[in-house]
Amino acid sequence: MTFDYLIDHLWQSTIVAAAIALLTLAFRRTQAQTRYWIWFAASLKFLIPFAALTALGAQLEWRNALPPPPPELTFAIEVVSQPFSAPDVNVALPHAIDADDGVSFVTVAAAAIWMLGSVTILTVWVLRWRRVSAAVRAGAPIGSGRVHDAFHRLGGFSRLPLVASDTSLEPGVFGIVRPVLLWPRDIDLRLDDAQVHAILAHELAHVRRRDNLTAGLHMVVEAVFWFHPLVWWIGSRLVNERERACDEEVVRLGNEPHVYAESILKTCQFFVESPLSCVSGVTGSDLKKRIERIMADRPATGLNAWRKTALTTAAAVTLAAPVAIGALSAPRLPAVDRALTTSNSAFEEMTVKPNKTGAMRVLMQVAPGGAWQATNVTLESMVRLAYRLQDFQVIGGPHWITSERFDILAKSAAGAPPSEFPQRMRSLLAEHFNLKVHNETRELPVYALVLARADGSRGPRLTPSIVDCEALVRGEPGERPACGMTIRFGHMRGSGVTMSQLVGSLAQQTGRTVLDRTGLTGGFDYDLEFAPDPTLVRRGTGPGGGFPRDPVASQGAPESDGVSIFAAVQEQLGLKLDPQRAPVDVLVIDSAERPTEN
Repeated sequence: MTFDYLIDHLWQSTIVAAAIALLTLAFRRTQAQTRYWIWFAASLKFLIPFAALTALGAQLEWRNALPPPPPELTFAIEVVSQPFSAPDVNVALPHAIDADDGVSFVTVAAAAIWMLGSVTILTVWVLRWRRVSAAVRAGAPIGSGRVHDAFHRLGGFSRLPLVASDTSLEPGVFGIVRPVLLWPRDIDLRLDDAQVHAILAHELAHVRRRDNLTAGLHMVVEAVFWFHPLVWWIGSRLVNERERACDEEVVRLGNEPHVYAESILKTCQFFVESPLSCVSGVTGSDLKKRIERIMADRPATGLNAWRKTALTTAAAVTLAAPVAIGALSAPRLPAVDRALTTSNSAFEEMTVKPNKTGAMRVLMQVAPGGAWQATNVTLESMVRLAYRLQDFQVIGGPHWITSERFDILAKSAAGAPPSEFPQRMRSLLAEHFNLKVHNETRELPVYALVLARADGSRGPRLTPSIVDCEALVRGEPGERPACGMTIRFGHMRGSGVTMSQLVGSLAQQTGRTVLDRTGLTGGFDYDLEFAPDPTLVRRGTGPGGGFPRDPVASQGAPESDGVSIFAAVQEQLGLKLDPQRAPVDVLVIDSAERPTEN
C-alpha cells in the first residue's frame, strides 16, 4: 500500500511538471526569475503529495452523517470465544491485505535499492561540500585592493564576507545560512576592473535571490527521487533560469554586455565550475546560449495582466483541486450527536441488574414502540448503541465498562416514537450510570470497504436478500437469522443486512473502524468464514474482563491456517478492505459509576 501511494505521488508530480513545462512556454519572453519560480514550484510538488492536500481538505467541517440503522431492527448477536466489545484503538493492526511472500520480497528489495541510491548521492555531495568548505577555511579575508573596492561599491560587505583562496574553483557563494563569497586569487590576473565588477555583481545577485537555499531544497528532491529522470531535468532548468536571471540583473545594473560576456568566458577558461548546485557560481548552464542572450541584450518583458491571471489560476487549481477533492470525497464517519444527554425522553420503566452468570450469549433487542431489552451487555456497548457509534468511536472510561455485564429491561410510554430511542438510551445511561462524556475529533486508521472486482460483481457468498427486514422475524439460534446477524468465532452470517450494518461487524474483527464505500444499497444475505487474527488484542478479553473461553462452543471454529478475514472478504464476498486514514468523531467517556440494582 505504501508503494501504491508512492506511485500515485510520482505520476501526479509528473503530470504537474509536464503542465508546468507547457506553462513556461507562455512565459519564454518574460524575465527569467518568473520561469525560475515556476520550475521551483514543480520541484516542491515532489515534496508535497496531493494526498497531503486531500487530507487537509478532509478536515473541513462539512461532514454528512451516515443514516443510522432503524431502531426497530432486532439484533441477536451470539458471541462465542469473542466478547461483544470493541478493540483498542492503539492495538497492533493486521498486515497488508493482499501481500504475499513475493510482494514482500519485492517491496524490501525496492526499498533497499532506493535507500542505497539516496545514500550514495548524499555521500558524493557531502564529499564535495567538504572540499569547498576546506577551501573557504583556508582562505583569507580580502581587506584591500581593486576587488575589495569594487565589492564595497556594490554593497557586498553588508551582505556577505569576501574570502580569497588559492583554489581552482570559480568565484562562488558558499553556505546557506551564513554565505561566504569564495574568490580565487589568480582571477585578478585574468580580469580587468570592469570584468571584476561584473562577476561580483553576478554573485551578489545569487545572494539576493537566495539561490543556495532553493538549490538545496531541490537537492533534497533529487536525493529522495533520484530514480526519476524528470527530477534531474527540473534541476537543470533551475540552474539555467537562475543564471539567466543573474545575467539579466548584471546587465540591468549598467554593466556592458560584451564586457560581462568576456568575463564569463575567461572565468570558464581558467577555473573549474562549482561542484554543487547549492554553491552558486558564474559558469553554470549552457554557456553558449547564455553568451548569445547577453550579447543580444534584449530586455525581458514583465508580467502583464493575462500572465498574472494565468499564474494565479494555475496555482489555485494545483492547490485547491486536491483540497476540494478531499473535502468532497473523504470517507466520513457518522458524527457524534452533540446532544449528549437529555431528560425529556426517558424510559417510563426500567430495571438494571448485574449479570454474573459468565454466559456467552449477548442479546440486545429493540422492539416496536421503543421498549428495549438487553442481556449480558457492557456499559460500553450500550454507549455505542445510544450514540449510534462504531466501536472505535468510544474512548476512555473506567476499566469495568468493558468487563462488567448487566441485564436491562426498559419500557417506553405508549406511543413513544422510535426516533426518540437514542435520547431515551442516553437518559438511561446518565441517570443509572452517572455517565459523563465529551466529544473529540481524531485522525485514526480505518478500512474502507470497496468492491474488489473491476466488473463490480459480488462474491459467491454475498447475495441480495429476499427477506423483508421490517417484519422483524428472528432466526433460530445457530442458524442464519431471518433478519439480522449471527457472529461466531471465525464465522459471520447475516440476512437482510445492509452494507452499513456489515461494516460495523467487520470493524470488530479487523481492529479498525470500517467505512462503507461499496455503493451497494438494499439488504444482502452473506456467509463469511475466516481465521481470526490471534495477534489482535481486544478490550474485554483476558484476565479480569470479557467472556471466558468456551472450548466446546469454539470447536467449529476454523483452523489457524485458514484464510484471514481480509482474504475471506475478497474471495467470498467480492469486496475489499482498503487501509486509509480518516478524521473520526469520537466520544470520550470522562466518568461512569456502577448502578444500584433495582
